[in-house]
Amino acid sequence: MFKKMTISIVSAASIFVIAATGIASARGGRGGGDHHLALLAHAAGVSGSQIHSAFKSDPNLKTDFTNLRTTKDAMTTCLVSGASCSSQISAYTAAQQALTQEKMSVWQKIFQSAPNPKQASAVLGQLNQLKAQRHQIMQSVFKSASASDSSKTVDE
Repeated sequence: MFKKMTISIVSAASIFVIAATGIASARGGRGGGDHHLALLAHAAGVSGSQIHSAFKSDPNLKTDFTNLRTTKDAMTTCLVSGASCSSQISAYTAAQQALTQEKMSVWQKIFQSAPNPKQASAVLGQLNQLKAQRHQIMQSVFKSASASDSSKTVDE
């Protein structure tokens, strides 16, 4: 009974998180793991078109994406060749860092101009609580499953 209830709670929490991520994605979230920021921006009163416009109007993002793609290709080619690739790995890492820095600068500008940043903070707090609850539920499920597995081996 407890196991079924726990599984139901985990399922419901997972569906909520997946739905929230899907909403962020459908409403203008950018790729690369920024969906949670898009969700929070929407909570702060920023529209999908405003998010889209902010990213499209940043002059450095296109260059950073191109540099990342180019350095990744060079690194992959080097790795596959079996050669020493420390310079290619460093170049790829630097390009990735530059892109991340630029994307976060755009997000910072979006949140600085958001009409309702307190709402975003409230949603972030709720999402963090859900994440903590999900973690606790998962731990309890796996602990109980582990205990029942070990009791089966002892009983058998």
